[in-house]
Amino acid sequence: MRPVPVEPVLVLVGVTELKVVATQFSVRVYQECQVAALAPLSGVLTADQVEQVEQVHSVARHRQAWNQA
Repeated sequence: MRPVPVEPVLVLVGVTELKVVATQFSVRVYQECQVAALAPLSGVLTADQVEQVEQVHSVARHRQAWNQA
């Protein structure tokens, strides 16, 4: 299994105002109306890497995978 580089993103839905302050964490924070800002970012995965996409999805669904994150 190859490591898959990821970047954390938090999208808040239904909030009317959001103040994001700089922290030591490298998490991108968006309101749902700002999700389009992610479009220019190029992802590591492509459509022909279906197996890797399925593997990431399978691991991401399990709560234990995030305990050490």
